[in-house]
Amino acid sequence: MTREPEARRTELSERFTQVQRIPSYRAVLDREGASGPADTAVLGEEAAVERALRALAEAGATELIASPVGTPDEQSRTKELLAALSSRT
Repeated sequence: MTREPEARRTELSERFTQVQRIPSYRAVLDREGASGPADTAVLGEEAAVERALRALAEAGATELIASPVGTPDEQSRTKELLAALSSRT
């Protein structure tokens, strides 16, 4: 969770720039219409993140691998939200 989703998206783009050159990952990104890994990130405040995760579940996702990013506070907030959401299911 972050108040600066575009800043985090930029950081992810820079950090994972090489990933999009791996053919298997490129194929997945292409299937999803994503230019890079950062386009697949769920970023924003609590309500936006929760909506996005619920939409993924409603679309049929059965597993989630979360990699909290951002400041230590943002990562902590993200982990707290994920724990709260997992306890409601």
